[in-house]
Amino acid sequence: MNKTFLLILLSLFPLLCRAQDDGTLQSRISRDSILIGDQIEWTFDFSIAPGEEARISRPGEAPVPGVEALGELALDTLSKSKADGTMQLRGHVTLTSFDSGSYQLPELFVLLARSDGSIDTLRYAGPRLAVNTIPIDTATFEPYDIKGQIRYPLTFKEVLPWIGLALLVAALIWLLVRWIRMRRENRDFFGKPVVQDPPHIVALRSLEKTRSQKLWQAGKQKQFYTQVTDALRQYIAGRYDISALEQTSAEMLQELSEKEIDPALLAQMKDLFTTADFVKFAKHTASDQENENAIPTAIRFVNETYMSQIENEEEE
Repeated sequence: MNKTFLLILLSLFPLLCRAQDDGTLQSRISRDSILIGDQIEWTFDFSIAPGEEARISRPGEAPVPGVEALGELALDTLSKSKADGTMQLRGHVTLTSFDSGSYQLPELFVLLARSDGSIDTLRYAGPRLAVNTIPIDTATFEPYDIKGQIRYPLTFKEVLPWIGLALLVAALIWLLVRWIRMRRENRDFFGKPVVQDPPHIVALRSLEKTRSQKLWQAGKQKQFYTQVTDALRQYIAGRYDISALEQTSAEMLQELSEKEIDPALLAQMKDLFTTADFVKFAKHTASDQENENAIPTAIRFVNETYMSQIENEEEE
């Protein structure tokens, strides 16, 4: 049979059904009442002979407001006759509801196109479904407060990470305290005394490093004089126990004048620091002669004051 013709007949379901009211059949549900959220099966049976075709009016996602279909309507074959090949079919769909009430399910229609060209319409009346809420016994019902959070005893496995963290923090604090204490005592981390070079060796090494950098030749006079005077200040602080690193040049030279230093050597130092202060703070540009004499003057001061110290120690 032409499928287009079948589709046209499907659109005429209501008219055909009204013409055959006496052929109304009954569909079934697995239970006529359910609790909210429960599921039931809605089924109907019919038979079809070889060469015949069937079209079913399928319910949508909501057959009636308040009732939902869980999936598509499906057909299962119950049996097949060996004699004439007639098949017994069952249509079924799963329903549920989340609103209490009584619901009349809609009618279902099956349109059968017989092999002789005739059309039969099977009309299935929809059953009534009752959806109930969970009953509450108001006579014996007693409300209770919300239970508090259950506290379980701590296990060693849960405490172990915190113990490890506490030990790690304690170890880091101990290492820091020991490092600070050893540093103040001029020792390394393991307690061994740190051998420091004498002030004159440190000063001479620093001055030679500055000479090799050739700073003033590259136009970096300020950096050049800063490094020269810093090396001298560190030497003076270590040799004469003067706060040379915190004092101004005038304050430092004033204290040096009270030491047993050759006046001519002290005058050279005054000229050197004066030139350095002008270069660093007054944007003065020193002459090449002043630049060339700066490091030799500093080295001469270090060597002569150191030799003077050695001679004084020998005399004592």
